[in-house]
Amino acid sequence: MKKNHQRIGEIQMVETKNPYEMYFQNKGIIAAAVIILLIVIWSMIPARDIYISDIDELNVLSFEWKEPIRDKTVDGNSLLIDEKWYPKGMGVHANSEISLKVPRGYTHFIADAGVDDEISQDKPASVQFMVLGDGAVLFETPVIKAGMPPRRIYANIEGVEVLTLKAMDGGDGSNSDHGDWGNARFVKR
Repeated sequence: MKKNHQRIGEIQMVETKNPYEMYFQNKGIIAAAVIILLIVIWSMIPARDIYISDIDELNVLSFEWKEPIRDKTVDGNSLLIDEKWYPKGMGVHANSEISLKVPRGYTHFIADAGVDDEISQDKPASVQFMVLGDGAVLFETPVIKAGMPPRRIYANIEGVEVLTLKAMDGGDGSNSDHGDWGNARFVKR
């Protein structure tokens, strides 16, 4: 009795001018290798960051003077902290509170927080920024005054469903407390 054997992915050596050159008899192996390579390359491409100013369902829970503004200061100017321009973010005034749902699969929240340069250093501006995840404090800055460099916020939000961003006055009243959440975004790490 003769058995039928099917050969899959057989490599056949063919004599050519270059004795080390080989050809695949089954082109399916090449196709599979290309697909695997594409999957590996695709997985290495970083996920797109999601900026909070691009999220439609942004809930402003409270604000004291002016409502937070997307990609601008509360006075409508470009976001600028210590002479660094931020094309994305939120302009707020202490005391304000914003909440938003964490996009599925995102693991960290990153922002540069500070007092906007539209407030001169001789003003009594002072803001403290706080990030809460499902009500628990994840990150808190010290009090930041006008003219100070921004503070980098890097908060792990794995397992968090609702993120809350607070800008609070620094203890001397809220006069001139124009705060910026510069390039505030969700990232996958």
